[in-house]
Amino acid sequence: MRLGTCIALELAVAAGAVIGAWFAITRGAELAGAYVHSREAAAATSAYKSARPVEPLERSQLAPAPLAPVTVFGAPDAELLTPLAAARVTRIKLNRGGSSLSLRIDFASGARAAFKPMQIHPQSDPRREIAAYRIDRLLGIGHVPPARSAAFAIEDLIAAADPASRDHTAARLANEAIARDGKLCGELSWWIPEIKRVRLAGRYIDEADGEALWAAYLQAGAATPVELRPMLAQLATVIVFDVVVDNSDRWSGNNTQGSPDDRILYFMDNTLAFSQFTIGHAANLARLYRIQVFPRGLIGKLRALTAETIARAVGGDDLLGPLLTEAEIRAMLSRRDHLLEYVDRLIAELGEDAVLALP
Repeated sequence: MRLGTCIALELAVAAGAVIGAWFAITRGAELAGAYVHSREAAAATSAYKSARPVEPLERSQLAPAPLAPVTVFGAPDAELLTPLAAARVTRIKLNRGGSSLSLRIDFASGARAAFKPMQIHPQSDPRREIAAYRIDRLLGIGHVPPARSAAFAIEDLIAAADPASRDHTAARLANEAIARDGKLCGELSWWIPEIKRVRLAGRYIDEADGEALWAAYLQAGAATPVELRPMLAQLATVIVFDVVVDNSDRWSGNNTQGSPDDRILYFMDNTLAFSQFTIGHAANLARLYRIQVFPRGLIGKLRALTAETIARAVGGDDLLGPLLTEAEIRAMLSRRDHLLEYVDRLIAELGEDAVLALP
């Protein structure tokens, strides 16, 4: 029996009601339960059923990608990261949205960054954002904003807040941030100048009709309009990336942001990644099992991953400590193996060229 059915594009609208019901259930589950209390997805309850325990797969001989691939940010990572925290803080502002503590920081040099400090909210661990950036570069993707660790004196941050909001900012830092000797340690991400929710052919990619559209196009053999192919490749890539790092927050609302022209999808907000789940969250797997077409280069790099290459890529951090624990790395490789098992079964049935049809 086929692993998946090639969805005809003309049926996408008719299927919208069914997909909409699935989407509502998934969205409700994502919003109702906190990440730290959610359960790992069981393969038996998903569209794809593993017939055996996940076993290590053969590794290709491809060399791991260097940590300086081409990115979508218009300049080398070092050029974007070096000015961050290299000059005096001139202004801070609390970022809106989400349940965690996040600041926008402006520097005297003109640089701007998003800052996520160590904090009481378990769903926002700044080390994960840096780890996601490092893994993104290891895999040669180049869509996670460049990130690094930094530390700031609390009094300097409060002094840089707007006078009208200074008391509120000071209260939130006191109540939610975890300070060390009067300083806040955390993660700085290069500030993307302009973002908006991404649409595909006029449909938001994180809403039911948008998901129905890209799922229909990402079927083996589907006829794809030339102008949509670059974004479809990015969607397939982010689905794979989120399964491997287990970011359960991509599709939970307002996290599918990109360039104003809908050409680039930024892989932002990864602090809910890197659980110790060995298969992954249901929200990520549900989207994986709906597509049959994948980027050939990315799948090849995933086959080449080892615990050693991951450990070298993430390294340690002087301010935040280990970016990933050994247990988190093992879980990541297990999720990778499960993903490759699914891809390899599709290849066995549909053919390698049909499944690895994206660059």
